[in-house]
Amino acid sequence: LKRNILIKKKEIYFLKFKNFNQFKITDIYFSKSDENNLLIFKSKNIIFEYWIEQDLLIPPWKTYWFQLKDNFLLKLKHNILNELLNDSIKKAGNLHLLCKSLKLSTPSFYGLYKNKIKMISVKKLKRLLDYSNIYYTKINNKIEFTKKGSKISIKNIKFPICLDNENGASILGAIVSDGCIYVDKKARNVIRTKYSTSEEESISDFINNINEIYGDVRIQREIVRNCHIIRIGSSIIGNTLLKAGAILGHKAKNNGYVPWLVKLGSKNLKVNYLKSAFSDEASIYIGKKSYSSYIIMSRYVHLKDITKQQQSKLDKLEKHMLIRKFPTGHINKSISIKKAKSLLGLNLDSNEFLDLITNLLLGEAEILNELGIETRVWHRSLNKTSLGNYSICCDLFINKNESLMRFYKEIGFDLSSKQEKLIKIINNINLGNGIKVL
Repeated sequence: LKRNILIKKKEIYFLKFKNFNQFKITDIYFSKSDENNLLIFKSKNIIFEYWIEQDLLIPPWKTYWFQLKDNFLLKLKHNILNELLNDSIKKAGNLHLLCKSLKLSTPSFYGLYKNKIKMISVKKLKRLLDYSNIYYTKINNKIEFTKKGSKISIKNIKFPICLDNENGASILGAIVSDGCIYVDKKARNVIRTKYSTSEEESISDFINNINEIYGDVRIQREIVRNCHIIRIGSSIIGNTLLKAGAILGHKAKNNGYVPWLVKLGSKNLKVNYLKSAFSDEASIYIGKKSYSSYIIMSRYVHLKDITKQQQSKLDKLEKHMLIRKFPTGHINKSISIKKAKSLLGLNLDSNEFLDLITNLLLGEAEILNELGIETRVWHRSLNKTSLGNYSICCDLFINKNESLMRFYKEIGFDLSSKQEKLIKIINNINLGNGIKVL
């Protein structure tokens, strides 16, 4: 309150941050993280943590090392850990008395003391720093790497990790498009991150953005049928993205939204998110006339909780679906929404289950409209996958010359092949208007 970060208006509290509208606080409560006392501010599902002893308010787009799970292992740079441990032992009198003060067993520190163990858990490091009255943030730039098992996860990790920037927005745009965050059930439900595309340029951009935000991240790469797939095992990446509003699991099945960090953030965040998402998902059609070109982006949403009546209609439509077979053996079936409604005797404007639109595409259309780019969103087709899931394919169109021009000036594409096509469209528009081409 004294720093004018927390604001009170008529018995309602708000948090104020640069580049964001004020966050209305819907709940306030105390919590604990090991020995630390936290004051939690919730703005619906968005959580802000005030670490009382550290006198530090942490927004969800930032993550510090001490917010990681207690059993996370850290390797400190140079001889910092030995110096910290020796100073603490000297203060306590001996190792046994130190461990007693820290409420930890002596054997758990013996390996560190004898320099047989080089890494320390988050929990032990926090307690050592508490004992020496050292603020946790003093260690931010002194962490050499994190490690899980025998593999180093992230070298030169950049604490505090911050997603409130161009790189963070680009990563979020990629994750809701050709990427995903998933639960690895084979590894004790660890959160993993994956990104796959046929474009080497997009893979390179994604990796560069990841390393710019997090540090030197260990990435596994493979190529399957000309598709580049990268996997990131460190849960730090997935968990921090989820805090910013990324979608967990299957995007079409969960029908998630535009990450709140982008939706509520600055214009710069919105632009870089859209540039990344459109680079992954959009297609460009160059018409023969200056007014016949357009940009189209498609997304899918699964039909869930299908009633018996709806299933009966779907069974009727399946007989008329076009069948597409893939080299993998998968078979997809589809029918246009227009034809489907005609077969069912429905009005095109009817509010049937076939009118479901993906939340993600609606949110992206809303942001584009905020930027002065007019869009049209409509239903293209009803689809059935090999697994028996039904989904609606929805398209977002940008086809007005003024909007195409504004898209070029404000957003554009990261992918050079798509940017070149966009420039051709803009040149055609300029020629039609008698303006010198780019």
